[in-house]
Amino acid sequence: MQKRVSCRAIIFDNERMVSMYRENGDRVYYTFPGGGMEKNETEEECVVREVKEEFGIDIKPVKKVYVYEDEKSIQNFYLCDWLKGELGSGVGEEFQDDRNKGVYVPSLIYVNKIQDLPLMPPIVAKQLVEDVKKYNYKLSKEVIEMKGE
Repeated sequence: MQKRVSCRAIIFDNERMVSMYRENGDRVYYTFPGGGMEKNETEEECVVREVKEEFGIDIKPVKKVYVYEDEKSIQNFYLCDWLKGELGSGVGEEFQDDRNKGVYVPSLIYVNKIQDLPLMPPIVAKQLVEDVKKYNYKLSKEVIEMKGE
């Protein structure tokens, strides 16, 4: 089975981070902005496109910081700068009435509260909290690889 490859953004705004609040059935959680790569698209192009679609903001990838792989997917995480745009003005498929039932709310969450929130995937959320404490908002210089279930 081919694994789904996606790219995700870590975008800080002062002491907060951009995230998507989700309710899907009985699950309530937060996700990092991003989504699946399209054919002939670079990882950087993917993360820029996905964040624009979902959140309505323009970003610039600064550096790749994490790779998370589980049995179904490979997720590439990029530290990104927020260039311009209004959070929540995205027009992605998540916001179409007939698509992806459930709740999608672009949100800013306080970094010091991440450990108390169901931010997915949890192993990446935990690493992020540790890295912010250790390196501040610049995160690590090396790409950290993580394995999931």
